[in-house]
Amino acid sequence: MNARLPATDAQAPRDETVVRKEAVAWYARLCSGAITDAERAAWRQWQAAHPDHGRAWQRIESMRAALLQVPANIAAPALRMTEQARSRRQALRGVALLASAGTLGYVAWRGAGEQGFARPLLADYRTGIGQQREVVLADGSLLVLDTATAVDVRYTGTERVVRLWAGAVLIETAHLRQPQQAADPRPFIVQTAHGSVTALGTRFTVRQYDDPLDGQSGGYTEVAVLEHAVAIRAGAAAGAGAAAGNPAATNAGHQPVLLRAGQQVRFTRNRVETPQAAPDHAGQWRSGHLLVNNGSLAEVLAELSRYRHGRLGCDPGVAGLRISGVFLLTDTDRALALLTRTFPLRQRSLTRYWVTLGPR
Repeated sequence: MNARLPATDAQAPRDETVVRKEAVAWYARLCSGAITDAERAAWRQWQAAHPDHGRAWQRIESMRAALLQVPANIAAPALRMTEQARSRRQALRGVALLASAGTLGYVAWRGAGEQGFARPLLADYRTGIGQQREVVLADGSLLVLDTATAVDVRYTGTERVVRLWAGAVLIETAHLRQPQQAADPRPFIVQTAHGSVTALGTRFTVRQYDDPLDGQSGGYTEVAVLEHAVAIRAGAAAGAGAAAGNPAATNAGHQPVLLRAGQQVRFTRNRVETPQAAPDHAGQWRSGHLLVNNGSLAEVLAELSRYRHGRLGCDPGVAGLRISGVFLLTDTDRALALLTRTFPLRQRSLTRYWVTLGPR
């Protein structure tokens, strides 16, 4: 592998796909057990040659650290293959095993497509189940991650891009947070598997769903605008260009739809639905509460289940029970206790990780 000269601040970002492949190749070589001192020095030079190289390597280290937390019967084969291999072929097999080891594989990043299982694990910022996190970005914008959320952030000289791989985010752009400062001329774009959302000096939420919409597979994205407006473009072409931080590739062939404050909309890769009035509780999850106004029990439990491990469901006979109230997302056990006290429901638990609500 060829060493590269150290990067300068003016050096343009590298192609994300190429950098990942280089990082995996270096990882395989280091695990081979036959690397020379010269090759190790070249690997260090590669890391120092460009900021994107260092970030790619940090993600590999994050993947390894996470793998160590996986139950031994899943993680051990992959660790043995990558750490004790004695040939390059064995090391490459070890890397491949990571792709199937409990959804923690680095190679699965590409092999499973844009929504590969490893993407959330290796993202710049992420939260676990039941967690939330606030991140102040380089330009002063605020990014709030909801439960089980993963995003990559890529700022260049021409655009600011947040790539949402899973979960939900609330964004307050720098212009909204710091109106006395000159507006950043670079567009602020949130990309999902279904297209892009361009902020127009605003506060808004974006959530990505895996569920089919109107019988069409591939999931959908839901956007709610709390202040000002956003422009939404569906992107049937979302793929390699989107992964590389190129919104033009994501949005090719689709005209933007303007969404104003107080509106909400869902969109797939192929179309944007008609905007609707956003519910009063849009973005309320940031406060750690779930506000429900005449929602079904099934809908309430589906939302609560995002904040706890295991299975949470209900008997079909009570799934349509209408629910109103405020429930703690930070303590779903208390939320379930409130449901059973307030409504004619009974909780049955095989363990804390298998809970069903049924009629009292």
